[in-house]
Amino acid sequence: MFVSEYLKNKTSNFYLFNKKIIIKNFLSKRFISKKIRFKRKQIFVWSVQRKRGLQETINIWINKIYPRNKKIKFYIFGINKSDFENKLRYYRKKNIFFFGRVSKDKLKHSYNQSSGMICLGFDETFCLNALEANSCGLPILTFGKTALKDLSINNYNSFLLRNYDEISKKILSISTNGLDKRMIKNSVNHSKKYRMEKIIPKWVQLLKK
Repeated sequence: MFVSEYLKNKTSNFYLFNKKIIIKNFLSKRFISKKIRFKRKQIFVWSVQRKRGLQETINIWINKIYPRNKKIKFYIFGINKSDFENKLRYYRKKNIFFFGRVSKDKLKHSYNQSSGMICLGFDETFCLNALEANSCGLPILTFGKTALKDLSINNYNSFLLRNYDEISKKILSISTNGLDKRMIKNSVNHSKKYRMEKIIPKWVQLLKK
């Protein structure tokens, strides 16, 4: 059993599985909001607990985003702050804030206020954090790699971008024009397919076989 098409395809055929079945992970009820928040702050978040692509994203923030809009903030969750200890003060001056690991409630609060999640898609076998962000109305800025490719619909619940320069331009565009309410609604609607009540029956059906 696999949680994504990407993981199924990546798993070697040398393993003698009789059948390969995909059942997606389900979204925690904790991230389901009763009311959609349309008023958003100029905050963009990173909550992937891996650093691949982070330094490049920080570089474009410092060199291309912050010089053009000093009100935008970049919140980084899930990364050990000690890895950047010597640069934290400098980064704060550029509106880049490291929070380390935080509670799910803290993440949800930040997602509900923010305008976009940066999740590039490197090494993702499912990418539950992207769905959690979608559930809070937050679209994903991504390269659409690995399993995130299957979760991302361009200009619906995400922005599929080709390089870091396009990411910087999209962030500046959202900060100038605001986040389209349709993107917020679409992101929430997309996440509903992964709610527990939709996924658990698939497990029950599998166990009965």
